[in-house]
Amino acid sequence: MPTLTYDVCVIGSGAAGGVVTKELCEAGAKVLLLEAGAEVPPHRFRSHCWPYDMQFRGFRSEKQALFYPGDVSSSIRYADSDAISVDRIRVLGGRTLHWNAVVLRYAPPDFQQHSVYGIEEDWPLTYQQIEPYYERIEQTIGVCGQDDHIPSLPAGKHYLPPLPFRCSEEILKRTCAPMGIPVIPTRKALLTRNYDNRPACHYCGHCMDGCDVSAIFSTPGSMLPKARKTGNLTLRQNALAREILIDDEGRAKGVSFIDRETRQEEEVRARVVVVCCATIETARLLLNSRSRRYPTGLANSSGVVGRYLHGHMGDSTHVYLKELEGQKPSNQDGALDHALIPRFETSTPAGAYDFQINFAGNMFPYQAYHVPGYGSNFKNTVRRMQPGFLMLGGFGKVEARAENRVTIDPDQKDAFGIPIPVVRFRFSEQDKIVYRALRQTGEEICGRLKGTVTETFGERPGGFASHEVGTARMGKDPKTSVLNSFCQTHDVKNLFVTDGSSFTTSSEKNPTLTIMALSLRATDYIREQRRKGEL
Repeated sequence: MPTLTYDVCVIGSGAAGGVVTKELCEAGAKVLLLEAGAEVPPHRFRSHCWPYDMQFRGFRSEKQALFYPGDVSSSIRYADSDAISVDRIRVLGGRTLHWNAVVLRYAPPDFQQHSVYGIEEDWPLTYQQIEPYYERIEQTIGVCGQDDHIPSLPAGKHYLPPLPFRCSEEILKRTCAPMGIPVIPTRKALLTRNYDNRPACHYCGHCMDGCDVSAIFSTPGSMLPKARKTGNLTLRQNALAREILIDDEGRAKGVSFIDRETRQEEEVRARVVVVCCATIETARLLLNSRSRRYPTGLANSSGVVGRYLHGHMGDSTHVYLKELEGQKPSNQDGALDHALIPRFETSTPAGAYDFQINFAGNMFPYQAYHVPGYGSNFKNTVRRMQPGFLMLGGFGKVEARAENRVTIDPDQKDAFGIPIPVVRFRFSEQDKIVYRALRQTGEEICGRLKGTVTETFGERPGGFASHEVGTARMGKDPKTSVLNSFCQTHDVKNLFVTDGSSFTTSSEKNPTLTIMALSLRATDYIREQRRKGEL
């Protein structure tokens, strides 16, 4: 019996894979979607459990445990690294099932760091080229927010009503105004009214734990139903990609994967392969795809695969506002992030940071770590402070540098016999300058707020807040990059990478909206190339 050859094989079902799968299925392509994890249906989410409902009271991330099966959390090694971590998830929908859904457009200078600031390199595309795809994606997924006319944060034309500020955010806005620091409604892929056959948010405040009504965007709740409707989608879950296979001409011909349930290796065939595994796993897959023709890994003639690892640095502080202490208990969880302090200093690279407000929910009494004593006095103090909770989470841009990289260790393998990734990363002097500016601003804001600071910014930054990017970067020169501006590999014509690993540089803004816009742009290109018979 002849082996079935799909038009396209997509590896990974997160933000990138969801866009590519839905768009190509609707264009008539027969698409095979490989996902290393499995579906966690909404009725199994534990988002509404209180800490006291769980065995370890929430101290062991029990709510998200279903998204991290097997050894996915431990099958990675850090060597010669600063205090960073990467968060690899393994579930149908990927990170879109476990995120706060903040979606911010990169600004024109974010694509031209060398031209504007003399650092790093310019992207091989401009804001003007990607702007139509930002607009299309925002309308597809449903984004709440507004145009605040801030140059560092370009806006679209169609937004759902913004999330209302809570009391602590109004106090923050009032405090920041004399400092010339804006506090605006954030933009989230979250519905504030019914949209696209999905219900509006009911403000339970647990976006990171999975949204059981799909008010927050996710691939399983939004993209896959549309792909299935075409009849062109084949989904394989628990399919852990091991290697991208090549033919005698050096083109991608399919994928070898391990079925996590049977532990058997299988192969599939496809005319086009699109890698959407996320930054670390994409580098791992390409480096593990070695052959006589590609001895250092697939699409790696430049030696750049795995290099230029970067993402967000950051830290956070907790303040308990005196003005709100002792208020009667109320449901002020909202939808987590409601407010944003966007980048407001753009004259130098040191201003590349922002603050996202209250993305830690109110279910957990964080102040209890710091309140002295025990018994009734301790409990009363914790209760009195709780209504005043305010969190500032600072995110800063990290430089893309070749020495920060992902490699593989052929002698250390995961539970399925696949060599694990090894991460090497150090913050640069420029990164430390940005962090000091971020910390100074955060401390100045806290100093003007009337409240008790229980957690402060540290002396050194951490990373990457699940926002790592850059290990298969795009560029104009095939000698110094892996992809062209359409996320097509320079070396292998029918191989594409559309996740965060494609980024040339990063920004202080969350990367997901840009990942989705790049994926949409790539699918338009794939469709056109297939129409011409080029793919």
